[in-house]
Amino acid sequence: MNVPELLLGALEDLVDEDFKKFKWFLTLNILDSCAPIPKCRLEKASQFETVSKMIENYGEELAVDVTVQILTKMRMNSAAEELKKAHTARKTSAPSTSSPAVTPAIAMLEMLGRIGTLDSSNKISGSQNTIKGSGNKVTGSGNIVIN
Repeated sequence: MNVPELLLGALEDLVDEDFKKFKWFLTLNILDSCAPIPKCRLEKASQFETVSKMIENYGEELAVDVTVQILTKMRMNSAAEELKKAHTARKTSAPSTSSPAVTPAIAMLEMLGRIGTLDSSNKISGSQNTIKGSGNKVTGSGNIVIN
């Protein structure tokens, strides 16, 4: 199971009031390395939209960490522990191909199987067929602009 599915499963287990509380926690500074998500972006968000916004803002690894922290703050320790175990099992069974320094937008391009390099004007170009690199190198062909 991939990270978005793990996160969605955790959020789908929450009753409506708990889900509202979870989104409220996302508007706070939960971890030092994670900026809060503005309330207006979460107010009407469904569970799957909330997962997308978390991954967009934090990346997959931090989104899991934030979710575990929030579930713990909500005293839902068993849900937090279950997510942590499922994520750890996923990491040990399927090694990741992306670097921890890769942004969510670049990770999306890697998932699409594109190859290239990101230049200073945010254009990605290249035509190789393997994923390699870290930081600002990703896979792709043609010109792709990241805003």
